[in-house]
Amino acid sequence: MPVNLLSSTWSSHQFLPAAFTIAIACALVSLTPNLAGATTVLKLDDDDLVYLSFLVVEGRVTGVYSEWNSQHTQIQTVVTIAVVNVFTGAVAANDVLTLRMLGGRVDDTIMEDVGGPTFETGEDVILFLGRDGSGLLTITGLSQGKLSVVADATTGMRVIAGRDVSRDAFVEGLRGRIAAQKAGR
Repeated sequence: MPVNLLSSTWSSHQFLPAAFTIAIACALVSLTPNLAGATTVLKLDDDDLVYLSFLVVEGRVTGVYSEWNSQHTQIQTVVTIAVVNVFTGAVAANDVLTLRMLGGRVDDTIMEDVGGPTFETGEDVILFLGRDGSGLLTITGLSQGKLSVVADATTGMRVIAGRDVSRDAFVEGLRGRIAAQKAGR
């Protein structure tokens, strides 16, 4: 029987079952895991990126391909980077780093990692890297830890894409940040 809440003749025994049902439904929804799997990432500045990374390098992407994991439950993209400069960390120039990241495309199946970086073979990059719980290299702050070095369309000067700074000025500032953090400032 419908309850008219504007009428003065309704009784509490009509209202309480509906209120109880709504309360139970709200409680169940609040306990349900987030099925969308949303990720919140804090905005990191350059000092944060340096502080949170054990390895900071400049390099060139030499390969990008996607494949299923061994359980065939996730698509992963494998990226190889030829190291050109090491700003901090225990690798050498000419070393090759391999990154394995969630997401990619295999045949007609696409798995997207929202917020994760993308790479192209031949791309020049500066990477801020950490390690996950299993020891694999990860990009600090998702796409925030990957900077593309490109030629400015007007001047031809090498610049950091999406920033108003030349590659050389950025690297100079980066070296200063790393030195300051190593000195404990």
